[in-house]
Amino acid sequence: MLAFAVIGGIGLLLLIVSMTLGELVDFFDGIISTTAVGAAATLFGAAGAIVLLNNGPLFLAYSAGALLGAIGIVGVALLARKLARISDAQPHEVIGLLGVATTDINEIVGKVQLDHPDEINQRLVFSSSPIEKDTPIAVVAIVGDRIRVASTSELNGI
Repeated sequence: MLAFAVIGGIGLLLLIVSMTLGELVDFFDGIISTTAVGAAATLFGAAGAIVLLNNGPLFLAYSAGALLGAIGIVGVALLARKLARISDAQPHEVIGLLGVATTDINEIVGKVQLDHPDEINQRLVFSSSPIEKDTPIAVVAIVGDRIRVASTSELNGI
């Protein structure tokens, strides 16, 4: 029982370290990583402890722990690959994108939702002239790390 508790505790510690400091080890495209090994060790320890706490035999505790540990390490590796593929999205040009103001926009700050498949979050923007909420906008410039927008009616000269 003590062995399962120690291995599970080490697994939890590895998971906490990987969440706070990032991956310390990453070999074979994520199969051997701090997160994957931590998850496998945690599942191994938990499965073994559960079997032993329910008066199961020792060989079943090791078998269940090994099986869940293997499933954990493969599962984390597959999820890591899938997330890496998702985050490799190609950058897109922001200038010229259309959208809608989700807050009032002034010379300092405002928020918009842009019409682009990769624009899932609202963007912080500013405008040289005030724009009311729910007004159609267009991105006209990038100034440093900020985005300047204008209402589409202003751009059309209306």
